[in-house]
Amino acid sequence: MKFIYNSILIVCVCASSLLQVHATEQHSTKSLEVALVTTTNQNTDTIQARETHENLVAALQEKQRAFETRYYVLAGITLLLVLVFGLLCFLNKRGDKRLEKIVSLLEKNREEKHPKSEIDEAVVATILENLQAFEKERGFLVSKITLHEFAKQLQTNTKYLSRVINTHKLKSFRNYINDLRVQYSIQKLENNASYRKYTVKAMAKEAGFATAESFTKAFQKKTGETVSGFLRQ
Repeated sequence: MKFIYNSILIVCVCASSLLQVHATEQHSTKSLEVALVTTTNQNTDTIQARETHENLVAALQEKQRAFETRYYVLAGITLLLVLVFGLLCFLNKRGDKRLEKIVSLLEKNREEKHPKSEIDEAVVATILENLQAFEKERGFLVSKITLHEFAKQLQTNTKYLSRVINTHKLKSFRNYINDLRVQYSIQKLENNASYRKYTVKAMAKEAGFATAESFTKAFQKKTGETVSGFLRQ
């Protein structure tokens, strides 16, 4: 931006210089023209008069050539600076647009990772209370529970329920249910000797999993151990 301001200042100085040069040259040229007219109106028969006349004509021509040279040089510099200024403005504007686009993408990405809560606080509080009751009553042991059925059970919609679980439980609905089931199984294994004699399939069924494979996968994901490895410990 500082360079742009300096360019504007230089353009203004060059334009001012052009005007001053033009005014100065006009005054000087006018003086020579007056002198030339005066000598022309006088008697030019003498050698001295002719020489004076020729010198004035030559001086006037030299002045004109010098004026044109300086004028074109300054005009060229001014035009070049104007073009540079225009190019800088274009690049600066293009850079601003690119920066705005990057900022917009960053904000969009941040909103996707941390979506803004558009749910009324009272609704959020009610859903959290219902989730607490759901956990206490072990509603997660019901097999094949879905987000739609669970939202209907809590008298809310799937969007609100999913958003609250994502925000306050920091996990998806499916991981939330699976983690509750695995935690239930861990407590049973730690506190119930007879439960340790169950097969993996029987444990899975009691915890609400549809298959032993899904139970084993969820168990290992949460504990970092297989069921048999956990039992050995």
